[in-house]
Amino acid sequence: MTFKEQILQGIPEVLPPVQEYDTTINHAPKRKEILTDEEKKLALRNALRYFEPKHHATLIPEFKEELEKYGRIYMYRFRPTYKMYARDIADYPGKSTQAKAIQMMIQNNLDYAVAQHPHELITYG
Repeated sequence: MTFKEQILQGIPEVLPPVQEYDTTINHAPKRKEILTDEEKKLALRNALRYFEPKHHATLIPEFKEELEKYGRIYMYRFRPTYKMYARDIADYPGKSTQAKAIQMMIQNNLDYAVAQHPHELITYG
């Protein structure tokens, strides 16, 4: 599947397999334990809103474990399998050059974040 096809797929109908946690690469530091129980529930609800309810029973324990273990929900199962970098603008799907440019800029900015912590997409600021 090409990069463009993967982007156009969006959130898949069938859940991708769980990806192994790679201990050989640099990972983001664990976030301090600052969330209340209510805030943790809200974080889980916010993460689940992107997925069909039929997947919630599978994803809740995964996301809860990530939140407890790392202090954030990274959705490791959905980590892109393609290399993260700014591609040629023609490689991005979209009806306008502006929409494609926004996607390219996001990936260009992620290139730095990914270089630092390749499996955690964290934005600072």
